[in-house]
Amino acid sequence: MDETTITAASFKVGDRVTIHTSQSGPQSIAVVEHYTHDKRCMVLSDGSEWKADGRRQWAFRGSFYKGPVVRPCVPEDEEHVNKRRAIGALRKFADALSLESSLSSDALRRILDVIADETARAGGPADRAIG
Repeated sequence: MDETTITAASFKVGDRVTIHTSQSGPQSIAVVEHYTHDKRCMVLSDGSEWKADGRRQWAFRGSFYKGPVVRPCVPEDEEHVNKRRAIGALRKFADALSLESSLSSDALRRILDVIADETARAGGPADRAIG
């Protein structure tokens, strides 16, 4: 379903939807909870409110909008969002590491071994930092 065929009728209560940004693609997955304002405002499970066609956030009142949009959820969206979240969690974990970390060197080595195994299984290049 391309951007031009998405209308207010594309979304029903209980449907899984994806919030997309033009720059990063799928950002999050939500469910259509209900409609307000004579079915002109779609309320999602994350609490956000959107125009019924998903093209603008409900509170936006300007004439030019370049923000996120809501689209029907497709399987590739779920994979993209899960991968984004996992990468973010790994970065946050790595950023907090220091020599004062409560993790032992053996535990850190096991983490590195899992990363190396998964990288090899995916057919990616061996990470130069893992040694």
